[in-house]
Amino acid sequence: MKRLRISSALFGLMGLAALTLMASTPAKAAFVVGGENGWQMSYDGMINAFMVYTFDGNSRPATGDFFSPNYADQSFRVRTGLLPSIFAFNVKSPTINGVDYAARIGLYPQINNSATRTGFGPDTGPGDGNGGARLDIREVFFTADGKFGQFLIGRALSLYQGKNILTDMTLFGVGVPGDLTGGGTTLGRIGFGYVYPTFGAQFRYTTPDFAGFKAAVSINDPSRITGPSMEATKVNQPRFETELSYAKAVGNVKFQAWAAGLYQEAQVPATHHKVASIGGAGGAGVTFGPVDVLVSGFGGKGIGLTIMQDGGDSLDFFGKERVTYGGLAQTLFTLGKVKFGVQYGINYADRTDGEKLTGLTPTKSQQAVTGGVYYSVNKYLQLIGEYTWARISDYDHSKFDRNSISLGTIFVW
Repeated sequence: MKRLRISSALFGLMGLAALTLMASTPAKAAFVVGGENGWQMSYDGMINAFMVYTFDGNSRPATGDFFSPNYADQSFRVRTGLLPSIFAFNVKSPTINGVDYAARIGLYPQINNSATRTGFGPDTGPGDGNGGARLDIREVFFTADGKFGQFLIGRALSLYQGKNILTDMTLFGVGVPGDLTGGGTTLGRIGFGYVYPTFGAQFRYTTPDFAGFKAAVSINDPSRITGPSMEATKVNQPRFETELSYAKAVGNVKFQAWAAGLYQEAQVPATHHKVASIGGAGGAGVTFGPVDVLVSGFGGKGIGLTIMQDGGDSLDFFGKERVTYGGLAQTLFTLGKVKFGVQYGINYADRTDGEKLTGLTPTKSQQAVTGGVYYSVNKYLQLIGEYTWARISDYDHSKFDRNSISLGTIFVW
């Protein structure tokens, strides 16, 4: 049996910039420099750091995955949370024939080394015990906005499950800590309520706002679709993603909802075996006064349990697309400058017919509960404390628990 394996290299891809929500409006950034003929350049960013103490609840055979207890039954790290730090450059043009053009390049560094204090260079992946802090270039795109809507071209957050992660309260915290010895960010609720959507190259179109409704469709750079013994690496068509969203505010009541989809095919080169990733996702939330309630979920086949498509578990051992699904529910209560939040999320993976016949027992579910306190010192600085309990369960009835306490801060400009 080969369980889900996530190396420290993949953790460098994790985390997310909430500033993505502002990507097409760089003039809102902290520093704006005017140029000739109405051009503007601006800069924005964020730095976060957390003290994370983790202790394991029970034993489980050491398999090398991100919950394997072969690392340590207790751990203390000073590290980046789910969000890496950010330094972004933005350019905005003057309005040209009714169209506003903008561009963004986002650099995403992290503060912690991989495994060791002495790191002299970028952490490049598994086996690199001397890896330094990582720098990830996640956003490189330009936009064109007009009465027709918006075109986005370049590298940006994917549509499918993008809002699932953007609405996660642990986006500004730690959530599930993940790999204790690797570099990169924590998991938040990745793998425990949604699948990581990733940043990728794409052509995207978003309609204008129609009474709160927007629709978006993107043509994306395709991905490998992988399993423990088979990889579909031959791709001759794009990955297609779409999203329909709605947002409305009436007085002190705000409502939002969305639905998203994904489709892509790939082939195993040696056998021409064809597989497909098909997924749906969505969510809804309402804010009334100090209370914010949100639920979101996903489901599909060939999309994976934690990392989208190429995380090594989108297919079973025999090359059959695995069905996965899950979701999260959270409630936030605001009292002055403080937000109190509680959240539960879970991801499931179905056991395929081939696995039942051969007795293979892959991961069945990944679930977690987080309680958090988020204090805004001012509009730039936030102090955060979280407690998270997480559990991975396999089809052979084995379980592994991990508990974590995190205290940290985020500074945004």
